[in-house]
Order: sequence, then structure tokens, then C-alpha cells
Amino acid sequence: MNHVTTVIAKRLRVLLALGCLLAAPSVAAAASPGAGDPVELIGVRVTDVTGHHHRIGVSAGKVQPAVLVFLDTACPVATRYVPALNTLHGDAQARGVALYGVLSNPAIGWREGADFVNDFGITFPVILDSAGDLALRLGPRVTSESFVISAGDRLVYRGRIDDRFAAVGRLRTRIGSHDLRTVIEAVAAGGAVEPYGTEAIGCFHHVWKRPGVSGGGLEQVTYTRHVAPLLEANCVECHRQDGIAPFSLEGFENAKRWHPMVTYMTGERLMPPWRAVPGFGAFRDSRRLSAHQIALLRTWSESGAARGDAADTMPAPARSRSKWRLGEPDLVLTMPEPFQVPAEGDDIYRYFVIPSGFADDKVVAALDFSPGDAKVVHHANYLMDYGARARAEDAKDDEPGFSVFGTGGFLDYNAWGIGGWTPGADPYVLDEGIGMWLPKGGDLVLEVHYHLNGKATADRSEVGFYFAREPVSRYVDGVVIGTQDLSIPPGEENYWRRFSMDVPSGMTLTDVTPHMHFLGREFIAIATLPDGSERPLIRIADWDFRWQNTFTYREPLHLPAGSRIDAWVRYDNSADNPQNPAPEPETVTWGWETTDEMSELWIGFIPDRPADRQRIVSASERSWYRPARVSDAEVARLLSRLQAFE
Repeated sequence: MNHVTTVIAKRLRVLLALGCLLAAPSVAAAASPGAGDPVELIGVRVTDVTGHHHRIGVSAGKVQPAVLVFLDTACPVATRYVPALNTLHGDAQARGVALYGVLSNPAIGWREGADFVNDFGITFPVILDSAGDLALRLGPRVTSESFVISAGDRLVYRGRIDDRFAAVGRLRTRIGSHDLRTVIEAVAAGGAVEPYGTEAIGCFHHVWKRPGVSGGGLEQVTYTRHVAPLLEANCVECHRQDGIAPFSLEGFENAKRWHPMVTYMTGERLMPPWRAVPGFGAFRDSRRLSAHQIALLRTWSESGAARGDAADTMPAPARSRSKWRLGEPDLVLTMPEPFQVPAEGDDIYRYFVIPSGFADDKVVAALDFSPGDAKVVHHANYLMDYGARARAEDAKDDEPGFSVFGTGGFLDYNAWGIGGWTPGADPYVLDEGIGMWLPKGGDLVLEVHYHLNGKATADRSEVGFYFAREPVSRYVDGVVIGTQDLSIPPGEENYWRRFSMDVPSGMTLTDVTPHMHFLGREFIAIATLPDGSERPLIRIADWDFRWQNTFTYREPLHLPAGSRIDAWVRYDNSADNPQNPAPEPETVTWGWETTDEMSELWIGFIPDRPADRQRIVSASERSWYRPARVSDAEVARLLSRLQAFE
């Protein structure tokens, strides 16, 4: 017998001895979600049995519906379905739906999982859920149970693949209902899909214990088995040699060296860096570990950070050698000359002017960024300048690029923001039929935040442009709303302001970018629809000026005419605010310098009708002229309302 056959034979004997070979779903996992429930799975980072990383339902920056089928290397029901799943995978892929197999059992290791894929000729990615995180989120009852998740991260189907099994051990002579295929076709077609479920037949699935149980639900947590795939999928992209993070987590020795720090930073939810509060908008690039994953890291650290069995070692992760994740761009714009980054000093915010060379109008379908030195490039934003203002500022500065804080000469609200990058973010990719129109001429202005790391270096970063290949029917645009009515007294810990925009014409929000400076502490934005219902847009409960993001929605949010966007911001000008740049707090007002303050929300949108664009722009401009003061009573009502979204 070959290796896989031997493994199957051994595990079948174990299953038979336990008397649980095949079963209908009479044993259910706790807190198992039902069809229609939110599941928080789209975008979760996982590793398959061959060492490849995946983000569930996210591919090349695009969000897709996802299918997860729980399998077993020895269960005859699960193995019987492999050929059908291979076919389904090809069809789903062509329709823009991602399909994954999941192995989630402590008895199954990396070697067995990889051999299973090879021996059965599996063509779809098979995730090794080595710590049971996916199983705890979905609660599968039997192997072969399938879960279909919408791009909006709701469970629209759970149940059988088809009806070939009439009951335990009984095959039908004819398949009459191809349930999973039907649901895949429905979610691929778009529109609302009525959630439903069917009964799956298979082997009882392993029941994982919930977080909080001693050991995080596992008898022993080891690096090779449980920690390595978690770190590789969620941390090593930045924490690696030549990465932006200050130390490497590649390999056991590095992970063991830093395990107390990893436990602390993840337990405090400081890492992975993601400031958006759950429940306030669903975003494509979300980076959040589950409670089970955090418990797993804590347990591993507190139990001695064991290496584990060498046989459990994860395959070497597959890393792309290309710096461009979408393939070679149609156009690459590079900083004209390197910028010398010193070893020490304050963080640097600098702007670099790059002539676009656009001889004709362009329609952009995607953008990507390649940092020149990833160890010091903390984040970047890209803007288009059609008035030569950036060139004028650049001419005043002898070094490459320029800084405008304190002058306001370039950073007025006519700057045309087109995108941004933070470590770990996917390329900016627009959906089919949507583009970003850029007129001919103009300069790309690259704003770069440099985070000094104690070593002098040089940076020459690049932006890759991918132009639309097919006709575009809708165009992304942008506005900024906010207030300059800021006068924050010294010692004030809870200084609130509110600004709003009335939506005059239907528009679809694609992304939002909150912006404050060092005194900012909290940012909340909510849309109210004409019927009075509310849609949370974004909440940052612990603002950090160094971790500013553009938050791209997984599913764009449509606001009909008559809606309203409200934003509330809180500032802390006390000596207890560790980010306060003043040695002694003093009154702070609106201004361009980082020691001044700002209060604004940048909004990416698509107008329902192109002719309505100017009405929306005018409405955004009016937001700046409204009173921004807010009473203590209104703040109290706001904070009580927030509980409904959590």
C-alpha cells in the first residue's frame, strides 16, 4: 500500500472502533451559525497544505463569494466527493467564486494533507485548519458539509454537496439535486440569495473546544503544528528579513525569541495593525485575529513555546518573486531620485513629484505600490496634481521632494487623491465595469511616511498603473467633508466636534479615509437613510496618526438621495495623551502642520448618474460651513446608539 492508503486504513480502524464512521448531523458544534448569519470569514488569512497563503474570498484585490467544504483524508463520503468538487472548483472559479477544501482535525498533519491532495488529484486549495479556527467559526457537523458565504460575509447556504447519499451508507442510483452547484450559480449571478440549508451526510466532524478552555481547546500547542501557519499567514508579510517590521518572525528560533512580545501585542490587539472597530463597516483589507487564535498564541507562549514534532513542519511558504502582485503594470512611475532616510530623528512625511507622461486621458482599473525600502516606508498615499502646485513646492526644496506642513501651499482640498498603500494591503482593484478617469498630463504626487529604524538608507518607491482593457460604464470619484471649527483647550480630554453632508443624489460609497492629527482619539461616521435606518460607515476607537488607512468596503454601500452622512470626532489635548506633541498642552486650532489639527473624512464614491457628480461635490463643500459644536447630551446619545452596531 502507498503512504496515503496506509494512513486511510489506520484512521478507518480508529473511526470504526469509535463507532462513528458515518452519520447524519445529530451532533452539532456549539454556536453553529445558521443560513443568513454573519460569519466574519471573508478576508481571513489561511495557509493550504502546500504552504500557499490565501485570503478567503479575496483574490488580486477583488472580493468574491466563497465556498468552504470540510473534508477528511479517510472519510469515504468526503473522498467520494473529490472528483465532483474538482469540477465544481473549475466552474466556480470561472464564475468568480472561490472554493476551498478544509481539513480540520488534530489527527491530520501537513504531510498527510499534502499526500491527500496529491493522491486524489485535488485541484482546489485545501486549507489545514490545524487549530480549529475555521471549524469554530462555522461549526461543521459532518465531513463533506459545505458552506457558501456571500461577498458581504453572510452564510447563504450550509449543507450537502448534492443528494447522492440518501442516508448513511446508502447511495442513490441517480443524483436529483445538485444543491451546492445551484447556490454557486446563484451567488455568482449577483443579487440577493435567499439563505437556506440542507442535511449533509458524512463522518462526524471533530468538535473543537472554544477559546477560554485550558490550552485554547488543544491538549498541546506547538510551533510546527499550530503557530507557524498562523504567523506565516498574518504576521510574516511584514515581520521578515527586509520587511517593514522591526524584527523577523520567520522560523522557530525567531518566533520563540519574540513570543512574549507577540502574545502581548496580539492580546492587546495592537497587532496586526487594524484600528477599525468590528460592526462599523465591513472592509476588504481587515486584519483581525479571532479570539481563538489569540488564545492559541498565549497558550503556546505560557506553556514554554515548544517547537513540536518535526513531522508536523509546514511546507516552505510559497512567495512570489515579483514585486507586482497583479503582474507587470502597464505603466510604472518611479521617484525621480532616491531620498536619503537618516538613521534617527522624527518620522518624515515627504512628497515626491513624478510627471505622469499621460499624453491622453487614462482609465485606471488597478493600482499597486512597491516600496523602495520596505523597512522604512510606513505608508504612502498617491495624488494627481494638474495645477503644477507640487512642482512649485518642489522647486523651493534642495532635497528630493518637499514637505508642506506649515505652509498649506500644496495640500489644499483640490488635491486629487487616487489611492494609498499600507503594509499588508492588497492592490487597489476596481470591479469590472468601474474605472478611475485621469485626464491627460498632470503629475503624480507620492506622499510617503518614513518610519526611521536606526539605520540610514535610501528609498526610491514606485507606483504601478493598470489601465482598463474593456469599456467602463461607471467612474470612481472622491470628495472630502469636514470642519475647520477647531479650538481645543489645553487639558481638555473630551473635545467633540460633528460635521455632516446631505446626500443630494444617489451615490455608492467605495471607501472612506478618516483624518486627524496627534490629538485625535476617536472617529465615528454613520449614514442615515431616508427611512431613518442607519448604516455604520467607520469607527476608530483608538486613533493613531501613524496608522492611517483608506478603508475599502468589501461591498460598496449605496446611499439614496435624501440620506445624510454624519461624523463625530473626539480630541484629547491633555498631558495624559501620549501622542500630544506639545511639552505643555496649549490651545490647538485647525491647520496644516502636524502640531495643528484636522477633522475630515475622505469619501470614494460612484454617482448613480454621472451628471449628478457636481451636485455631490457641492454638497460636500457645504459641510465645511456648518456649525460643528456638539452638546454633551448629544455625545451621550451617540455613545448609547453605538451599542446597536457592536
